[in-house]
Amino acid sequence: MATAEIERLTYTYPDRADPALRDLTLCLDQGLHLLAGKSGSGKSTLLRALCGLVPHFHGGRFAGRVAVDGLDTRRAQPVRIAARVGLVFQEPATRFLTGTVADEIAFGMEVAGLEGEVIRRRVDEIVERLELGAVMGRSLDRLSGGEQQRVAVAAALARGPRILLLDEPTSQLDSQSAEGVLSWLLELRQELGLLALIAEHRLARLVNKVDGMVYLDEAGALGGQGEAGDVLPMMPYGPPLIEAARKLGAPLPLDQTRREALQESLAGLPCSPSRPAPSGPPRLAADGLRHAYNGVPALDGAGLEVHPGEIVAVLGRNGSGKTTLLRCLMGLERPRSGGVWLNGRRIDSTPVAERAKEIAFVPQWPSAMLFAESVREELALTLRNHGLQDNLPEAPDRLLEELGIEEVGGRYPRDLAAGEQQRVAIAAVLVSGPGVLLLDEPTLGLDWLAQKRLGDLLEAQRANGVAIVVATHDVEFAAAHAETAVVLDGGKVVASGPTADTLFARPTLRTSLQNFTGRPHPASVNELPVGLRPSKRSG
Repeated sequence: MATAEIERLTYTYPDRADPALRDLTLCLDQGLHLLAGKSGSGKSTLLRALCGLVPHFHGGRFAGRVAVDGLDTRRAQPVRIAARVGLVFQEPATRFLTGTVADEIAFGMEVAGLEGEVIRRRVDEIVERLELGAVMGRSLDRLSGGEQQRVAVAAALARGPRILLLDEPTSQLDSQSAEGVLSWLLELRQELGLLALIAEHRLARLVNKVDGMVYLDEAGALGGQGEAGDVLPMMPYGPPLIEAARKLGAPLPLDQTRREALQESLAGLPCSPSRPAPSGPPRLAADGLRHAYNGVPALDGAGLEVHPGEIVAVLGRNGSGKTTLLRCLMGLERPRSGGVWLNGRRIDSTPVAERAKEIAFVPQWPSAMLFAESVREELALTLRNHGLQDNLPEAPDRLLEELGIEEVGGRYPRDLAAGEQQRVAIAAVLVSGPGVLLLDEPTLGLDWLAQKRLGDLLEAQRANGVAIVVATHDVEFAAAHAETAVVLDGGKVVASGPTADTLFARPTLRTSLQNFTGRPHPASVNELPVGLRPSKRSG
C-alpha cells in the first residue's frame, strides 16, 4: 500500500527569509486526499517535497524527513522517486517535453522501457477515459488551457505511479472533464492502491469524494487533517455550502440533519432581483466571428456585447472557443469573418497602440506577461508604456492592497505562487485605467478569500464604468459577479441571458447552491442575507 510520510519538515527557499513549510508532520495512506490552504500557504512546496524537487532541484534549507513509498526523498536518486511518484504542475504548457498529445502521453512509458504494444494499448485506454480523442494528432501549443491540463494528467497517469501529486488539476477543466479525471482517480485508488494528493482551491468538486483532507495555514504549518467534514470548519473559508451556513448562522459541521435544515432555509428565500439590463450602446461588441487553427474550427459565428459597467461571463467546455473569442476581442487573432467593434468603431481600423490603451487582456497563464524584476516595477512598466507615470489613473499601492498582494510588492513576480502571479497580472493591466477588461480564467490558483478580493475589485471597476468579460469554468464566481452569461459550444453561442437563469437551464453549469436547492436562486452566497435564522432542525 502506497504511503507518504512527513516528519518535522521545515523548508525555506534559497531567496526567502521565512519558511514555506513549518514543522510539518503527517502521514497519508492509499486513497484520495485533498490539500487545501490559501494561495502561498505552501501547497505547491509540499507537493515538490514529496516528489524530491525540494530540495534536489530548488535547493534551500531542508530539515526533517520525507518518505514516499518507502523511499527517503533526500537519499534516493530522483530517477527512483520519479518511477513511483507522478506530478502534474499548475502550468502544464511550460512542462511539456514533446510536441504532440500522443507523444507526450507515451514519453514517460518510453523512458521507462515499456514495449511498444503496451505503450500503444495504454495510450488508447487513457485517451478514451479522458476524452482526448478529439485532440489526438494536434500539437500541444494549439490546445486550450483545459485541454493541455487533461494531457498533463494523462501523461502523469500513463506511467502507472504509486503516488500521484496534482497541483490544481481541475482548475481549468469544465465540470464534465473534471468529473472524468476524478472518477478515474477513484477507480485507480481501488484497482492499484493509488495514493493521490490533490492541491485544489475549488473545494466543492472534491470534498464529497476524497478519503481525507489536509489543511495548511498561512504560515505553512499543519492547520488540520482528517475527514473533510471535520477539517472544513477549521478553515477561514470553505465551499459554497459551508459559506452559506456561516452567513445564515447555521452551526457546523454539516451533518445530515443540519444539511436538510440548511436546504429548507435556502429554498425558502425569495428570489434575488436581477440587476437592471444595461442601456445605451455597448462599449465592446462582436458578431459573426469565425476562426480556425490549421483548419480546425474554433469559432463559428460567435459574438457578444458588453456595456459600460457590465460583467459578462463566457462559459463552455474545454475547447469550446472561450480563449479564442477573447483573443479576437483583443485583436490578437484576426477572424476569418465577422467583426469586433470598440465604441462603435471596428478594432481592425484602430491602431494597436490606441486599442491597447482602451482594452486590457490577462491570459490564462499570466507568467507570460510578467517581465519586470519586482511586482511594483511590473505596474510601473505598464504606466511608462502608456505614458501615464505622471498622471496615474489608479494608485499602484492601492491596487496591490485591494488584491491582497501588497506584501509581495518587492519580490520577483515569476517566483510567486500561481494565484499571486494571477493577481499581479491583473493589477499590472488595471493600473492604466482601461475601459474594457478581458480576463481568461482569472480565478485560476486563487483561494476563496483571494477570489473575494478579486470579485470586490471587479465590482469597483464595474461601478467606475469598466466593461468586463470573464472567460471561466468557475460557475460560482460567474454567478457571484456577472449579470450576463454567454455559453459557447463548438465555437457557437448556444445560450445567453441573465447569469443565474442561464446556468440553471444547463445542469452541468449549475452552482452548488442551485444543485442543493433545485432552484435558480440563490445561485451564489452573495445573494444571501446575513444572519437569517435557520430552521430549528439545524441545532
